[in-house]
Amino acid sequence: MFKPLPTPKEISKWDQISINEFGLLAEILMENASREALYVLKEKFASLKQKTAIIFAGSGNNGGDAFALARHLVNHEVKVMILHAKPLKEYRGTTAGYHLKLAKKMDIPLMHLPEYNMDFLPPVDIVIDGLLGTGLSGELRSEYITWIKRINNLGKQAFVLSLDIPSGLNGETGEPCPVAVFANATITFEEAKLGLFLPPARPYTGELKIGKIGIPKKIKQDYPCSHYALTEKVLDLLTPPPSTLHKGTAGHVLIIGGSPGLCGAPQLAALGALRSGAGLVTVACPYHLKTEVKGCFPEIMTISTPQNKDYLGPEILEIIQEHLDKFKAIVFGPGLGRHNTSLELLKAYLKIDTAACTVFDADSLYFFALHPELFDLLKNKQNVIFTPHPGEMARFFNVTAAEINKKRARYARNFINQYQVNLILKGAATIIATPARPLYVSPFATPNLALGGSGDILAGILGSLLGQKYSPFVASCLGVYLHGLTGKDLATQYPYRGNLAQEIAHNLPLVLAKYKIGN
Repeated sequence: MFKPLPTPKEISKWDQISINEFGLLAEILMENASREALYVLKEKFASLKQKTAIIFAGSGNNGGDAFALARHLVNHEVKVMILHAKPLKEYRGTTAGYHLKLAKKMDIPLMHLPEYNMDFLPPVDIVIDGLLGTGLSGELRSEYITWIKRINNLGKQAFVLSLDIPSGLNGETGEPCPVAVFANATITFEEAKLGLFLPPARPYTGELKIGKIGIPKKIKQDYPCSHYALTEKVLDLLTPPPSTLHKGTAGHVLIIGGSPGLCGAPQLAALGALRSGAGLVTVACPYHLKTEVKGCFPEIMTISTPQNKDYLGPEILEIIQEHLDKFKAIVFGPGLGRHNTSLELLKAYLKIDTAACTVFDADSLYFFALHPELFDLLKNKQNVIFTPHPGEMARFFNVTAAEINKKRARYARNFINQYQVNLILKGAATIIATPARPLYVSPFATPNLALGGSGDILAGILGSLLGQKYSPFVASCLGVYLHGLTGKDLATQYPYRGNLAQEIAHNLPLVLAKYKIGN
């Protein structure tokens, strides 16, 4: 249910331990990589016979993979030319040099890239991008920018296959540096690298394939990576509802929020909770906004103080505490507003004793960012989930949302290290971060979730799952995956967006049914 996403340093460590301690020959690993690349091309083309290929071979191990692949392509009667990044003599004594030596024995044409007139590159059927691997950091040198642009120009009429990662992408962030190869397919070796899984890389990778090259499983277990991707197997953590289930045992979720102009937020959170299986949902909101919060959904219950105030204050807790033992999970913040009384309510809430897990969302995050001392009032930090989007996260670190998105994993880890709470950093490739665990990354980046109210739905889903007694970590994984899967499904109905936030909620059980029936 979790797929490893090693960083470039982590995959390099696996390689080195496999070679230096386990005893695998580097030449064998490179040979295995080239064969995995060959399989991708054989899938793409009915026959490789008489096809033409230009192979760009870099100066490191990525170049070695390319040299080995050239040999296999010639064996399949492909007309091949290799363009190598450094003089041939400089490959001597390296693993790449071993495979270069074999390629030379097959009389494959070799040209030194810096000396080759790139204006006369012939049109070909296949372009192999083996220029740069996952270890790239910093800006590309000017000659590599030129070569990458030439590959992209050839790619207008040819099939471009990148080895391990499209050249020019940062293997940790997925960002181009500043340009990168636009591949039709990428064959990454052993496991998908973290950068390949992140949204900035997706326009460049094409179809992403994973080719196993023989890194021993024991090594990956002994040296686990720091990031994992959620897979659909996460949904197997859902317990089927028993036939004897009733509303009281399905979880009662309390949502605290609502203020003038922001009544849709708690309503959407309530819908998210109901549509993901909560037995009961109550919204605590200002008295005169009850009708607006309920809307046309009689399933949503409300509680409020008799005072005619626009914003909730600490006095609502007197009523909540009378029923506190009934609520199995609490979602604090949707549409709460940023009035001083809202801050006083949050302070008062943090001081009460409750066994219910809490999701802190929306406006509650605004107050936590402005008053970080509020974290000291949390009685059980393992029992809470914070759910900021990049703009809300930026407020905690006094940076911009764009800066958060550039280094999402780093900021997520900084947040949990500093505050020791569970975190869901929303956005494309949502990150789940929990103290003393790796980071978990959602596979979904769908525009159909990029609209107001989408986060409120997720908060309600989390509240529902917590109310059904899933742990905060399991609830986070289930909630994020189901939310993203529903967004992906909505893209088939609304390919140019236009879906409403409430449709995310209404489609939740239908999408889950598709998964369960399909399995």
